[in-house]
Amino acid sequence: MRYGSSSIVRSMLLGAVSVLGLAAPALAQTDPAGPPATADQTEAPADDIVVTGIRASQARSVEIKRNADSVVEAISAQDIGKLPDVTISDSLQRIPGVQIRREAGEGGAVNIRGLPQVTTLMNGEQFLGANSVTTVQPNFTDIPSQLFSGATVFKSPTASLQQAGLSGTVDLLTRRPMDLKRGLTLSAAAEGQYGDKTEKWSPSANGLVAYHGERFGVLVSAAYSDLTLGNSFRGLQDYGVALNTEAGSATNQGAFATGNNGVSRGRAVRNGAGTIIGYDVNGDGDANDAFITPQSHTAWNRITNRERFGANASLQFEINDALKLTADGFYTRQTQYDRTAGFQFQNVDWLSSPFLPTKSRDTGAVVNGYNVNTVQQYTYSLPSFDSYSETFRTKSESQNYNVQLDWQPSDQFKGTIRGIYGKASRKRDQAYTQFSLTNGTQWAYNGVGNYPASVGGDRQFNPTGYQIYSQTATVDYSSGAPVFGFSPAFLAQASDPSRYGLKTISSEGNQYQNGDLWAVRADGEYTAENGVKLSFGGRYGERSVDQFTFDRVSPFYAGNRDNAANPAGGCLVKWKAFDVNLNDNKCAVRDAQGNAYTAGYTRQANDPVFAGLIKQYALPAGGTPALYALDPHAMDDSEAWQNKFYPGSQNLVNPADSFTVNVRQISGYGQVSGEGELFGMPFRANGGLQVVNTRLNVRQNIVGAPQPYGVSGVDAGDVVTKREFTDFLPAFNVAFDVTDKLRARAAFSKTMTVLDFLQWGGGLNVNYAINTQVNPARFEARTADSRGNPNLNPWRATNAEASLEYYTGRSSLVAVGAFYISVDSFITTTTETRNDIPDNDGVIRRPVITNTLAQGEGGTLKGIEASARQSLADYGVNGLLGGFGVDANYTLSLGDAGQVDLAGNKMPFQDNSKHQVNAALWFEKYGLQARVAYNFRSKRLASSNYGGIQGLAQYQEPTSYLDASISYDVTPQFSIYGQASNLTGETERYYLTWQDQVFNENIYERRFIAGVRAKF
Repeated sequence: MRYGSSSIVRSMLLGAVSVLGLAAPALAQTDPAGPPATADQTEAPADDIVVTGIRASQARSVEIKRNADSVVEAISAQDIGKLPDVTISDSLQRIPGVQIRREAGEGGAVNIRGLPQVTTLMNGEQFLGANSVTTVQPNFTDIPSQLFSGATVFKSPTASLQQAGLSGTVDLLTRRPMDLKRGLTLSAAAEGQYGDKTEKWSPSANGLVAYHGERFGVLVSAAYSDLTLGNSFRGLQDYGVALNTEAGSATNQGAFATGNNGVSRGRAVRNGAGTIIGYDVNGDGDANDAFITPQSHTAWNRITNRERFGANASLQFEINDALKLTADGFYTRQTQYDRTAGFQFQNVDWLSSPFLPTKSRDTGAVVNGYNVNTVQQYTYSLPSFDSYSETFRTKSESQNYNVQLDWQPSDQFKGTIRGIYGKASRKRDQAYTQFSLTNGTQWAYNGVGNYPASVGGDRQFNPTGYQIYSQTATVDYSSGAPVFGFSPAFLAQASDPSRYGLKTISSEGNQYQNGDLWAVRADGEYTAENGVKLSFGGRYGERSVDQFTFDRVSPFYAGNRDNAANPAGGCLVKWKAFDVNLNDNKCAVRDAQGNAYTAGYTRQANDPVFAGLIKQYALPAGGTPALYALDPHAMDDSEAWQNKFYPGSQNLVNPADSFTVNVRQISGYGQVSGEGELFGMPFRANGGLQVVNTRLNVRQNIVGAPQPYGVSGVDAGDVVTKREFTDFLPAFNVAFDVTDKLRARAAFSKTMTVLDFLQWGGGLNVNYAINTQVNPARFEARTADSRGNPNLNPWRATNAEASLEYYTGRSSLVAVGAFYISVDSFITTTTETRNDIPDNDGVIRRPVITNTLAQGEGGTLKGIEASARQSLADYGVNGLLGGFGVDANYTLSLGDAGQVDLAGNKMPFQDNSKHQVNAALWFEKYGLQARVAYNFRSKRLASSNYGGIQGLAQYQEPTSYLDASISYDVTPQFSIYGQASNLTGETERYYLTWQDQVFNENIYERRFIAGVRAKF
């Protein structure tokens, strides 16, 4: 598929060349703003690279912006990793138009101008990070910020900027020896970090050794940290919701009869003929309401531990006056544990309604003829209540290498030959263990497990547990956070570990990702005598990704001969749970009487096998008692934990989420640039065309018949899709010096980025849930996700912008700009009803709502960015006041993805916020540096069509973060410093379309840092 018209592109490029040609007589004039420069910091003199202090850092960022060939923003060494930002993402969010998401309180994923299709470069070429193996959107949580000298954000590309993002590009700049002063440079820092919820000090250290000689330089830097971060949660668990209605009849009293002996909790409503047409459960006199119904309410404590190491090495050698060789290596490794302990207050049967909506509100929205109501208070007949522990272990590693040869035989020509190679891996293992406080009678055999004599025979599940639906419990979200109400009998049981029964041990959704990329490129630039520059280049690159998703399954009762029909190898089971009985016709293990054996072997929480592993946890939700749960450290080795209870664990592939994608791209560009004068105003301009040919090879798995007991469908073969498309991407940038201080810019470009590889390679993933209302109980297909389509087109956009920049001093500017992005091709999520998805036993019984990807067209993003960087010293203010400065900006981003939520609001692109504000007040004088920084982000669209309900959008409420830092230079070589982040204890709160339909909340902690730094 071709993008754009080649004749139009040629005409536009010819026009740009003509403008430059007409201006040729003036091309030799001096630009009052200074000589042209790119945004690459390595082009500046070495003395400007080693910045010290906030003011010098700000001056460097202002200089880069002023001299850039396109619209850019920059942060420099003093901005990264300190004063007060902890991660690169935290620093990038201070830039107008850049928005981030937090993970365990640290900055993670980045978008620019409301779109996540942002590419990451390192020193001007493609970078492969371990947290972005299969995605385009960058995530920098595994990358030590101390290894970088700066970062540049390109908001408008030039034709020579290859691998640019759709709405912007982040270029990470590592330190190189010839950027430093001549001679030996040594630096080191050590610090401790403390969280007010984890109440633990965590170490961090970094160091650098570099030598810059006459023609040779070498640099090695490294950083290490072992951080413990608070990351708790409360609200609705992310299992989806349903719209359960008041529909019913005399013979079937409807959804709200669940757990009430088949009798509706509402009042019967009759039509004119006296026939029951439904049951009024909210007291408004009719039966035409629907209520948002969750599967599970929850609260948990999650502690995230990140052990992070990174290293950077660089070698530079000036072979002669014309040739320079540069070689770089960049390495990261991180082991992250997310350890969770909490509870699940959940329905026995999937998305059922054993409650009354005792506080609710009619939203005015109508779905399928029913009025949609939000619910603020649920009054339950208590269903299942489980203590729950889960551990994710994520090991990630990346390596990126670069070798380049720069050749400049004359002042008129320079060229570069460059090769890069990168590889990354990310291995995520999961395990969970669940104890139930019920007596288990809702499951087969009336709460008694049927086990062979070889393992001790039959065993009652939890003899002193409560009977489901026998107690009343409430969950009240009126305050914006869940407050639970339980009976005294339940509270007494919760305090006794002998009254908790082991229900489930499992390990599912484990995912191993491996990726690599390599590229070779050549670039040249010729400068004519009149100053016009002709730039050109070519590039060939490949990127490959392999994702292997698997569940840990265990063989049950291999060799059991209690029944002659039992299979010799037993049955493979994913959900090693008490509610799983081995009765499926595809594989069954039975006793001599033909009764199926129970899979999950139950024990009480005070069983000796759990000695020292069961702990009591206070949880972050009102009304909840301290609960007993497994210490999640016990599951750090997921495979060993499964084998401890169920030996012979096997890693069985989930074909739907396993794939291989290979992308090959051949690209080339031509660009003309120069400077001159038009209507009495000096200008600089560049225009060019980049052509990208993309070849796509996608291997997907064919998912065969489903297997019993949660085991994934068989891998029935492969489907290989090969595609090819070519994009023509023009880019034009012009900057006019209206006065010596005022610069006006305009830019136009077309951009393209590939999809996240899962969106091409993923398959159909079916979500099963147990139905205990039938005998025997079975796992039924409830929802499904179609996660990939190799025929989807990449993201494509047309970008235009204009801005004014007013420079009032070396460290001061005021800027305002407007942008417009027409997203011609994007990916959206929609729902469809499929009638071909069977239950876990292979029988098709019902239509299944399926979330699927669709090709979107005609989306738009437009907005305004305004910023001010001001240093009072630039205005001649001396003394104490001369040490003060401000850095503030505002971004308005208006997006329209062509969808409307249930409240009738236009939905923006996912991850976009309409408003963002940054404001920082800083001081630097007498060896003292201090900064207080504030960030505000308005509501964000987290997902659309939540739970498969068209128009039910998940939004994040506005957030405000306040950070601060201070440092003091004891000597020119030695400093002490302190930092504090999230001083106001901000949390992330989510809701479903309407703010009074509370969804859930991520709870982060305040973080404090104290450290020392030395440099020589």
